Amino acid sequence: MGIYEELQERGLIAQVTDEKEIKELINEGGARFYIGFDPTADSLHVGHFMALCLMKRLQLAGNKPVVLIGGGTGYIGDPSGRTDMRSMMTPETIQHNCDCFKKQMERFIEFGEDKAIMVNNADWLLSLNYIDLLREVGAHFSVNNMLRAECYKQRMEKGLSFLEFNYMIM
Repeated sequence: MGIYEELQERGLIAQVTDEKEIKELINEGGARFYIGFDPTADSLHVGHFMALCLMKRLQLAGNKPVVLIGGGTGYIGDPSGRTDMRSMMTPETIQHNCDCFKKQMERFIEFGEDKAIMVNNADWLLSLNYIDLLREVGAHFSVNNMLRAECYKQRMEKGLSFLEFNYMIM
């Protein structure tokens, strides 16, 4: 049984495109894959552990993990599973959490040349200055109130681009 079939048997594959090619790639150890982690705390939790176990198992089968640390997206916060807005962390807290995650992950995943790599989306997102706008201005706007504006209502059925949606914030 190959690693792909093992993951399938364990219920860890929910949906896949080009299954034959993906199965072959994973079983032969040629896949590169990523899992993202937002640094919302200074320690990994059980949900992270499940992802790390999967990454480790795939790495042992010869595949190359890419750990994506959300040092940039952590400035905003993932709304998934939330009923309210996340409290904004300071840049120092976010960096501290990223550093803690890295130390903890190094216990599970082997990083280095031709092994796993770790990237932080802060490295490219922060230089865009978009996060500053979202944190300083965007936090004061309600999407519900914005959607009630007549100019947006008129366009919702025909389509409204994200660019145009941001007009009110600008």
